[in-house]
Amino acid sequence: ERMSKSRGTGLDPLKYLALGMNPEWLRYYLAAKLNSRNEDVEFSPEDFMARVNADLVGKYINIASRSAGFISKRFNGLLGEVSVDGDALLDHLQEALPVIAELYAEREYGKAMRETMLLADRVNAYVDQNKPWELAKQDGMQARLHDVCTTCLQAFRLLTTCLKPVLPVLATQVEAFLQIAPLTFADATTRMPVGHAIGAYQHLMQRV
Repeated sequence: ERMSKSRGTGLDPLKYLALGMNPEWLRYYLAAKLNSRNEDVEFSPEDFMARVNADLVGKYINIASRSAGFISKRFNGLLGEVSVDGDALLDHLQEALPVIAELYAEREYGKAMRETMLLADRVNAYVDQNKPWELAKQDGMQARLHDVCTTCLQAFRLLTTCLKPVLPVLATQVEAFLQIAPLTFADATTRMPVGHAIGAYQHLMQRV
């Protein structure tokens, strides 16, 4: 029913936290609903679960979980070279970051989240096309596996930059995992260098 403070039908954020719910789940959900106008926001538990699970876990976190383990186990935790197709993907992400930064400045948070998830879709299409889990089983494909997984983690860093204003705690965990300085939009034109060492990957966010 419609939220009302007088009728007690509101969503209590303190109760949300008392239940042990991740505050960044709610931060993301609200950001995805907000724009520069002063408007009421719908809240649906089913939509909340679907959006967090599909976007944050299924699209964003999934990129790191499908690539970091191979870098750690097969390549001593060191990033490699990126080939032409990976370069094209990363160039696309880097060109999009100033646009997303401007959406934040205009308080168009929902648009910023949508644009970020479209970028995550592009990265996941690259993952599905190259299938690192299959490359790992094939003889003579070590260099390509290194290339693909390095591209994924470079992209994950850029996506984290896009999400950091909404997910500051998660971004700090990613910075520690990638062993990089705190991310800012000013870093959009840079990449982690060849031979950069990452830390051991631990799953960064559970599903709702």
